[in-house]
Amino acid sequence: MAKVAVLCNNRMAIPALQTLYSQGKLCAVGVPVDNSDVIDFCMMLEKQSQIPFIMIQKENLFDKIDEFVTRYDAQYVFTMTFPWKIPDMILNKYPKKFYNFHYGLLPEMRGADPVFESIRSGAGETGITVHHIENKIDTGTIILKKTIPLTNGITHGTLCTNLAWLGSGILPELLNSLQSNKVGQEQDETKARYYKKPGLDDVCISWNKSDARTIESLSRACNPWNKGAYTQWNGWNIRVVEATVVNHETDQSHPPGTIITLDEKNGLIVKCNNETHLRVDIIYTDEGFMSGYKLLSFGVKKGSSFVSLKSEN
Repeated sequence: MAKVAVLCNNRMAIPALQTLYSQGKLCAVGVPVDNSDVIDFCMMLEKQSQIPFIMIQKENLFDKIDEFVTRYDAQYVFTMTFPWKIPDMILNKYPKKFYNFHYGLLPEMRGADPVFESIRSGAGETGITVHHIENKIDTGTIILKKTIPLTNGITHGTLCTNLAWLGSGILPELLNSLQSNKVGQEQDETKARYYKKPGLDDVCISWNKSDARTIESLSRACNPWNKGAYTQWNGWNIRVVEATVVNHETDQSHPPGTIITLDEKNGLIVKCNNETHLRVDIIYTDEGFMSGYKLLSFGVKKGSSFVSLKSEN
């Protein structure tokens, strides 16, 4: 029976850990030292099952991973949202042992957060790509790829949960492929695109440049991890958590960002680029989560305008 060790840094790994443990295949778990949520789960798992658990620091990454492999005699090491690159010396020392679960489609969606980018870009599908780890990020032969459709309204948090369970479900097929020495498929570099980890500019709304559909997708890509996409009114930071594209007719011309309606019956409707309109259903401020129309009580009025915080260059 194959022994599998897992290096992880996110709740998305938990269903796979539980499945490997239930099948008697999990031999060890490693987690970065500063991830309290995953550490709490792994400590509980170790207490209940005696599955060894180690905390890893970037400063001693080589020694810790070398110890991780040799002490627990892992046939395979799976990385699942592990934040650090596996040292080349380790990869050379243990060939065909390290495999990464990439929670997106390769090679089209390389980078740190393909879940965010898949939703923000309005992609029709996403999935998990399991590939052999090489010295360059998200390269290496593809051992297994599974796709799922991206449904309307899916948020970053919901998609993470769906991918977590998909990762658990593909384990039997993956292990069969590895143990039968499946060569895997080379990635087509002509299709490769790399996306950096989302920064502040990526999570800010541009009312002038973005239509309603684009802003609605961005709000879902930021929910819940960033508590929505940023905008601003009168110096007050507001995040759009949930929104709906609506058809709204008006006999007046308004610049993008203008609040067209603001009342309990019609809600908060904002003019976007390309003559489109967005109803802002839920927002987040320092005062808490609330319905969009409740901005009335803070002095926001119909005809006011939100400011684009995203760089317009």
